[in-house]
Amino acid sequence: MNIKIFLMVLVTLIVSCQGFEFVYDKSPTIKLLENNTQVIISGDDISIIKSQLNNFVGTSTSSAKFILLVSSSKISNNVVIKDNQTVSQIEINHILNYSLQKKDGVCVITEAKISTVSTYNLKSSGYSFGTDLAKKETTHDNVEKNINEFFKFLIHNHSNLDCKNED
Repeated sequence: MNIKIFLMVLVTLIVSCQGFEFVYDKSPTIKLLENNTQVIISGDDISIIKSQLNNFVGTSTSSAKFILLVSSSKISNNVVIKDNQTVSQIEINHILNYSLQKKDGVCVITEAKISTVSTYNLKSSGYSFGTDLAKKETTHDNVEKNINEFFKFLIHNHSNLDCKNED
């Protein structure tokens, strides 16, 4: 009798969890692009952008179906200047222009220009180790935030990856 109940519970559990999907599963749009996109980057902070994009689209192959063109520019501004003319806070603005196309070059899926801003504090105690580390970390986080915003835009507005110039 216990074996029958156990088997019924097991079968019910297996059947009811058949369509179970993980909450943190990747978007179908990202799955289409993953390991199927050639990435071409120009401008500032190319190595950081490339490593962050590889987290989304993986490594490209020669048989890639999509091309992602990214041009970047970085602008640094002094935000807080003290009475003795020393800078204590710097703002970094990354502007990335994205163009996602099909490999044939005729089909443009989307284009976006995204700007993200971050700040970091300068440490002026004679050594610049903390400042250099803060600048590197801020730059990395700012680029990551920019790329995340692009892929959120892409997922919400272009889930089927149709060409925008084929209307």
